[in-house]
Amino acid sequence: MSQQVLGLSVGQITAYAAIANVLLALVLALVTLYYAAHAKRQADASKEQVEASNRQADAAMKTLELMLKEKERQASLDVFTVKFQLRAATQLIDDWRDRINSETLDLPDVIEILPASFSGTVSNAERIDHMVAGYMASAAHFVAKAELDLRVLRDRNSGPQSASPLPTLPTESTVLTRTRLRERIGINLATARAKIAEAATRLDAATATS
Repeated sequence: MSQQVLGLSVGQITAYAAIANVLLALVLALVTLYYAAHAKRQADASKEQVEASNRQADAAMKTLELMLKEKERQASLDVFTVKFQLRAATQLIDDWRDRINSETLDLPDVIEILPASFSGTVSNAERIDHMVAGYMASAAHFVAKAELDLRVLRDRNSGPQSASPLPTLPTESTVLTRTRLRERIGINLATARAKIAEAATRLDAATATS
């Protein structure tokens, strides 16, 4: 007589157990596949995030490189502009000093000693070195004082003419005033030239390591 458990024979129980094991194995396999697929999706998402971060980093690096190149280009342009202005200002000041020291004083209607763009170049110098900009501003100040005296001197030389056909000789006080104006103009121009020379020396030192 065969043994039975819960109305099932040993063979039936074994068969059912085998089926249960197969079903359990199938469930475990499905669960494993699910988690494997989930893990792959997470890995793919993480990979995409890393790639996106790398793209952003590359874009940021390229932007930084462009900014650095632009800054270097602007710095080179500033140095060239300031050096050119300093050379031009030195030449113009020397020309005016020669004119002031000449025996015959012939002053134009418009008196401008420095280049028209000299004052604007001070901002270029400020980006290079504060002391260079300071020397240039100081030079412009002394030149402005010289220009004011030059206009006074010009107006005195072209004062009201006498109705007499004979030339009127200048009085002693007039000659003395003109002499003093010339001396003061010469001093201010010499000081301005010295300031420009200091600016050029400082500029060379500030850009020596560039």
